[in-house]
Amino acid sequence: MKERFLVTSALPYANGPLHIGHAIGAYIPADVYVRYLRLKGKEVIYICGTDEHGTPISVQAEKEGVTPKELVDKYHKIIKDTFDKLGISFDNFSRTTSKLHYELSREFFLKIMEKGYIYKKRVSRPYCKRCKRFLPDRYVRGICPECGAKDQRGDQCEVCGKQLEPHELKEAYCAICKEKPVMKETEHWFFKLSEFSEKLEQWILKNEHWPPNAKNFSLGWIKKGLEDRAITRDLDWGVPVPLEEAKGKVLYVWFDAPIGYISATKEWAIKIKKPEEWKKYWKDKGCKIVHFIGKDNIPFHAIIWPAMLMAHGGYNLPWQISSNEYLNLEGRKMSTSRGWVIWLHDILAKFPADYLRYYLIAINPSKHDADFSLAEFKEKVNNELISNFGNFVYRVLSFIKSRFDGKIPEPGDEGEVKAIEEKVSKIVGEVENHLENFRFSQALYAGMSLASLGNEYFQQNEPWKNEEKAKDVLFICANLTRTLAIVMLPFIPFSATRLLEMLNIKSENLSWDSAKKFSMAPGHEISEAKMLFRKISDEAIKSFSERYLKAKEDVAKKEITIEDFNKLDLRVGKIIEVKDHENADNLYVLKIDLGALGNKQVVAGLKRKYSKAELLGKKVVVIANLKAAKIRGVKSECMLLAATDAKGNPVLLIPEEEVPSGSKIK
Repeated sequence: MKERFLVTSALPYANGPLHIGHAIGAYIPADVYVRYLRLKGKEVIYICGTDEHGTPISVQAEKEGVTPKELVDKYHKIIKDTFDKLGISFDNFSRTTSKLHYELSREFFLKIMEKGYIYKKRVSRPYCKRCKRFLPDRYVRGICPECGAKDQRGDQCEVCGKQLEPHELKEAYCAICKEKPVMKETEHWFFKLSEFSEKLEQWILKNEHWPPNAKNFSLGWIKKGLEDRAITRDLDWGVPVPLEEAKGKVLYVWFDAPIGYISATKEWAIKIKKPEEWKKYWKDKGCKIVHFIGKDNIPFHAIIWPAMLMAHGGYNLPWQISSNEYLNLEGRKMSTSRGWVIWLHDILAKFPADYLRYYLIAINPSKHDADFSLAEFKEKVNNELISNFGNFVYRVLSFIKSRFDGKIPEPGDEGEVKAIEEKVSKIVGEVENHLENFRFSQALYAGMSLASLGNEYFQQNEPWKNEEKAKDVLFICANLTRTLAIVMLPFIPFSATRLLEMLNIKSENLSWDSAKKFSMAPGHEISEAKMLFRKISDEAIKSFSERYLKAKEDVAKKEITIEDFNKLDLRVGKIIEVKDHENADNLYVLKIDLGALGNKQVVAGLKRKYSKAELLGKKVVVIANLKAAKIRGVKSECMLLAATDAKGNPVLLIPEEEVPSGSKIK
């Protein structure tokens, strides 16, 4: 029976695009591993999908002025398109908003509760009087009680990794309106995580093949003492708790999200018209389940998720937790809020996907944080991938085309062929050993040593000087390019596939073990000899940096000319009508008198700061020549100018003295 694997990557939140840290954290290494397993002839499926519930989605939807459903629909497509461009070869890419996922999540909850591992408890939780709601997870921020880090979320400290509940934060405030919350009683359902401490510890200790960061963090967390965790939230968006008494509550996103691995596998089975096939991976013993994650997801995948599976019963536990450290950018921690980030769709629009895959695998942050540098990116692609791999391939194939009419010559020295073949087989074995042990950067460089071997052999034997010797050299080097194509297929699939096409070899007929043999026979005709890559220029790096990094970093400092300023038509206006926005709780629809310019309609987020009475009759400053736009379905014709107070609320700019409506500001 074939060895069976189920490989997953952490489900990305559908609240924004993907960045380079995401790519190396959970997706490129998983794709390399899956492509390798397929070449080895293993039975493997690769499962993922967007995580579409919880406060990250709700918070971002409010910021963008759309519904959560509109938001996740938008980002699911963006994320899927980005993965396709990056060459991530999922067998199924699902969504946690699918009907199948809802049904399975509810079944999990009810089964675990039936077995006595879920209970109801009345608790006090942060409540925002201004927003008129409880503040779950990312709706509340404050000081971490563990390490004292400021401005941390209510679900996890980004500094020390401590798993948190919103009420545990010190000096908490509402993430939306900045108001200090009060504590208010509510009912929640709790998972008895504490009852699995001993069982989890024994299981983790047996997993000697786990990476140290996953193993040590998990054991350290257990040693501190596992506490029961609330698995419901007072939230509108999510999987509804399947109990009559729990109306208005949803399952905590980190309860339902990992269940998405199973629902996505079920969905895959239905798609291939074998609806019971999913059981081979989740129910049948012997299947190895491998989770690829970033280190911030270790507690969920190494403790909470396995405990849920133990509580439910009947499912296979994870075999491996492959957890990467963080990726920094140009020596600084990446920050999406501060714009210090490289989005995958941006860099993939400018550089080939294989360039990015190669560089990120080369600096893979498996044991410690790594740093993405655009200068180093250029250097590694140009001096390693192109000068070594690309140069060798082009020299060999162009020589065969020009000297042997594109046909592989027959060698005369069988002893030399055998000797080089043995060296090649040994190197392929080294790559294999690294991949089996999740050492991806070491595997990459072991594979690249094949190109180094080929370049050195080609140069030393000077096939251009002796035609008989050239036959030996070109037979060996041609087969070396075939081996290179197979071995590098998991790492740089687009380029390796292109190389196989140039060699006139069908990729579907290849296997990993065939890379150890020189099986491309004399007389085999190659199709063409072209350069696989083009070097990255200094100008390309400079242009990318200025557009996607420097511009973001210096946006606050950017100077404008007086001509730029004069393009703005700033006017004093009088608010003559205030109405509620029908499709948004936090927005008003205002009518503003601009004198000779007439009345204009404005949609503004002022509700948390001003009442209708406070706004009516107030003189304000507006940009009168702003292009009209629809905000939540209502036309807005200009923009109010406002500052922000200490709590993050808008403060309108008003004239110091009475001036006529429509007065121009100069």
